[in-house]
Amino acid sequence: MRKRLIIWVCCMAGMVCSAVAQGKISGRVYDSKTGQPIEYATVAVLKVKDSALVTGTVTEQNGTFSTKADYGTYLVRISFMGYQTYFHPSKVVLSAKNNSANLGKISITPSAVMMDEVHVTAERTMVEYQLDKRVVNVDKNLVTSGGTATDVLESVPSVSVDNDGNVSLRGSTSVKVLINGRPYEMMGNDLETLLEQIPASTVESVEVITNPSAKYDPEGMSGIINIKLKEKTSGALGLNGVANLNIGGPLPFIVPDPLPSIIPTTMGSLSLNYTTEKYNLFFTLDGGMRSRGSHGHSNIERLRGGNAWSHDTIDQYSLRNNYMGSMKVGGEYYFDNKNSLLFSYQLRGGNRKRTSQIFSTDLLFDHMLDYTQTDTNINRNINHVFNLSYIKKFDEKDRELTADATFSMRRVAGNGRQEQLYHDTMYSGPELFGNPMWDHYYLRETETRNRHQALNLKVNYVHPFAEVWKLETGYEGRLDWPNQNAQYYRTEYDATSHLPYRYFDSVSSTHFDYTQQTHGLYATVGGKFTDKLSAQGGLRVEYSYLHGRDINHPNTEPVHKSYWEPYPTLHLSYEINQQNSMQISYSRRVRRPRMWDLNPYLDVREGQEMSFGNPNLDPEFTNAFELSYNLGLDKWNIYTSAYYRQTNNMMTRYGYVWDSVSRERYSWWMPYNPQYDGYWASTWQNLDKGFNYGLEFIIDWQVFKWWKLNLSLNVYHSTIQGTQLLDNKSQEATQASGKFTSFMTLPKDWTIQFSGQYFAPWLDLQTTMFSSYWFDLAVKKDVLQKRGTINIRVGDIFSTGGWGHTTYTEQLNREVRSRRISPTITIGFSYKINNGLKQKQQVEDDEDSGSEIVY
Repeated sequence: MRKRLIIWVCCMAGMVCSAVAQGKISGRVYDSKTGQPIEYATVAVLKVKDSALVTGTVTEQNGTFSTKADYGTYLVRISFMGYQTYFHPSKVVLSAKNNSANLGKISITPSAVMMDEVHVTAERTMVEYQLDKRVVNVDKNLVTSGGTATDVLESVPSVSVDNDGNVSLRGSTSVKVLINGRPYEMMGNDLETLLEQIPASTVESVEVITNPSAKYDPEGMSGIINIKLKEKTSGALGLNGVANLNIGGPLPFIVPDPLPSIIPTTMGSLSLNYTTEKYNLFFTLDGGMRSRGSHGHSNIERLRGGNAWSHDTIDQYSLRNNYMGSMKVGGEYYFDNKNSLLFSYQLRGGNRKRTSQIFSTDLLFDHMLDYTQTDTNINRNINHVFNLSYIKKFDEKDRELTADATFSMRRVAGNGRQEQLYHDTMYSGPELFGNPMWDHYYLRETETRNRHQALNLKVNYVHPFAEVWKLETGYEGRLDWPNQNAQYYRTEYDATSHLPYRYFDSVSSTHFDYTQQTHGLYATVGGKFTDKLSAQGGLRVEYSYLHGRDINHPNTEPVHKSYWEPYPTLHLSYEINQQNSMQISYSRRVRRPRMWDLNPYLDVREGQEMSFGNPNLDPEFTNAFELSYNLGLDKWNIYTSAYYRQTNNMMTRYGYVWDSVSRERYSWWMPYNPQYDGYWASTWQNLDKGFNYGLEFIIDWQVFKWWKLNLSLNVYHSTIQGTQLLDNKSQEATQASGKFTSFMTLPKDWTIQFSGQYFAPWLDLQTTMFSSYWFDLAVKKDVLQKRGTINIRVGDIFSTGGWGHTTYTEQLNREVRSRRISPTITIGFSYKINNGLKQKQQVEDDEDSGSEIVY
């Protein structure tokens, strides 16, 4: 009677009664000849009476498996393609006295059929949905062939990248980007440069985490994007590798003057992997040149007191040449089945050159002022990254301790040159350089020498308990020591004396010494209340400290901030059945100002524009809620997500015409420099609040066996509320963005992929971005018995890709439109080195495996 009462109480608490009367069957599966663990082997639990299937599972990467079954007597069958089917020699009995049966080490034997070569193909779905993230498998995305990580992100649902390299998620640029789980700052230069330096062929997948758990850094209002790079080329023993080479660029007859007629792109990579039972060695080498051209037109009217002060029309031709190279070497040593140590070193370098030619006509009431401007910026960067990782596994399944330390050193040397030649139709003085077209001259030169050291430490411990629950806790620390040194020089030409004179611009020059530390402790608890209901709750507490001072201007007030903040998270998942599931999640997130957001040094750019940081800028905090539903049908998978985000103290760019009055109002911390009167100045300001809510749909459709479609649509509404400093201005709009990918597998090893993207207009407090759309086409052909692959890609096939924005304020009316030079054509070749194919394998055709065997 007492036992029945206990069971009844458990049921009333929401637990499944049958869970009390269940036991666990576990074990580990190995290859009888090599002793290697076998992943994805099928474990079936059968009835003794008629061998009917009761339940089953597949083995993990280390060969282990675990499954539950009601109390009773069973047979256990293990099968895997290429191996003889294994039946456990004794019956397995689960009872109240013995509710756990560990079958120990199970060795299965390869079948007797011998073959020289076997290709096993199994297509992964493009998007995998997990409790707290979506995993987008991009390693076979044809339209990114020959491209970089920028092209990869542009193909990911919910993600977009603008022309300036700003990454946005669901329409928000406040997103944290990681490379292999580490902040991108540790991997190279700024994000735009780094994405252009990573070949697409080295990217395996992209994790989109819109509502991360407390385990992850809370940085980023809209979530986290983790770019996972390929570490190993194969799990087989011996030497394996993959080599890629891609060459392309736009067609010469579509490139306008004054850009060069040939804008080439060449990307190559080599990945080698040597694996034994005790260690794994890997080596990767990649590099090449990526060039991009664009043509833009701007119409800019500046106002004072409601009256036109200047009116510029500008044509700009830009060329970006990015030379990059990377080498990574490392190894992992397996002390035993439970302990391993990994060390790696990466050297990444690049040389980036951007050249712009600007032709402008400035209408000044009763006369015209024409000028040409040439901007040249060259940045050379080199980055060293050292990583040490230790993994300890325990006898208990899923119990694990990991420790990771990454140290990086980066050096960036840059030179900038902005040269202007003016011609005033009302000017009657001497000619400049003996040319009647020019009578005024201006040259601004920049020398930058930046250093950045960073140390990232993380310790994570996972402890399972009560069979279906798991505790995960740890520490994560980030220490940064960047140093920014930018020296400015001005050269002007005296039309009277006909002599140039050069002087040091002490006001604009800066030497900013900066230190930032973030220390976080976190813990999450997750598991199952029932077979259908899962939950995970977590809390992360962080302490942040930063200090910066300008050595060039010791009288300016240093930047100093420190604060403690909690970041709670909650995830609930309910599996209605095998085809239907729901998730509810909440997280508190932060967006911290970066060093260059706080440093008030002047960055003067083309078109009489300048920007600088705000040392009084505070971080913004976001409360994010999300409800998602996943429906799986025979040929369909439909993912729907409704989300809501409220951001307090929101950070935004804010611009105005520079003069003594605007300086006193918006940027009183900046020294007044009258030589830039009339320039459009922008800096960071804190708003009051921002709201963002919307619906996202992702559809995977297997139209036919040879044709797959993926479609995504994001419809959202944004509201921005300003502060009293910004005249309590507000903005709101409803927008939509979408992507689609069509993937066709044709006979004779041909594959065709066609994709398109549309991004709705985007806005902030002052600016509205134009919508943009483009289409890409790619064709792939396997050759050399599937060891080689030829890719042909046509990017922006209809030449519709472009960008632009409008700004309308009391001081500025501006419209900017720009288009990249397209379409571009890229031809690539990939070759698998060994890839385990030379190893003799004993296989048989297992009809139940669900895989395709190609001889």
